[in-house]
Amino acid sequence: MLIHRSRGTTIALIVTALVVTTGAVHAAPARIGFLWVQDEAATAPYHQGWVDGLRDLGYIDGKNVVLISRYANGDESRFPALLDELLHAPVDVLVVSSRAIRPALKATATTPVVCATMNDPVSEGLVTSLARPGGNLTGISWQAPDTATERLELALELRPKLTYLAVVYDGNDNVAVRERDIVTTAARNANLRVVTHDVRNLGEANAAFAAMGKDRPQAVHLVQTAITTALRTQIAALAIDARVPLISAERSMAEAGGVMTYGPKLTPVLKRGAAYVDKILRGVSPQELPIEQAREFELVVNLRSAKAVGVIVPRSILSRADYVIR
Repeated sequence: MLIHRSRGTTIALIVTALVVTTGAVHAAPARIGFLWVQDEAATAPYHQGWVDGLRDLGYIDGKNVVLISRYANGDESRFPALLDELLHAPVDVLVVSSRAIRPALKATATTPVVCATMNDPVSEGLVTSLARPGGNLTGISWQAPDTATERLELALELRPKLTYLAVVYDGNDNVAVRERDIVTTAARNANLRVVTHDVRNLGEANAAFAAMGKDRPQAVHLVQTAITTALRTQIAALAIDARVPLISAERSMAEAGGVMTYGPKLTPVLKRGAAYVDKILRGVSPQELPIEQAREFELVVNLRSAKAVGVIVPRSILSRADYVIR
């Protein structure tokens, strides 16, 4: 059957089609809000990782996406006000660090929340399961406690005659407490004496390492959290002054002066986090995005720091190292 249209109707249909097909080009850029625990300088490597990951997916800040960042400068009491600013911007997705997850979920049950540095969201009660998060939170879990015993094994390999271990952790962080317990139990099962230090600020870090200077533990297992990461340069310097090798999870601690780190590779994790944001901006619900676990891990050794504290890193460790700082 033939359909006859007037010239005016045809033009109207063409214009409508153009509006539909080109509407995405003229649509307002997506807005992504970032909430960081520490200041801009301390979080720069993490923020840049997100920016690079988004750029790889075609998102350019100021062109087709707007990135809005807020920094708590170490004061977590500022989270509610900063979240209120971001949510009223408004933003389409919230990207947060692990310590900001609970405040973000309290602030919104509808705006998707993505975190690429979750420690153990199931044990923290943030989600019902990794496969089915069940709310507006998704992202990547580092499962930090799962690799804790491997860091202890590295300490024993570094110092075969190790008998006295110090564990430094942030008592305000439930996952950090869990990792402390795992390491402490494993160390005592290996007949090691263990002392723990709850460090939540620089003053407590100074006090902990001053005590170590007297007690002389042979290694320090640092449970890495947002607080210890922010203090990484100071903590590494304190460990060197106390002449005790420091072992932790994230490469940034080795770069700051720790002797060894073993944990997830940061760049791949953040790029995968960016992929979550991309899927959400394309219309996928966070409830449909299972929380993935970190897949790529790295061993980093700082030989300069090892020399400074008077330990020799065995070839068995150096041969497996992904990166060596000389």
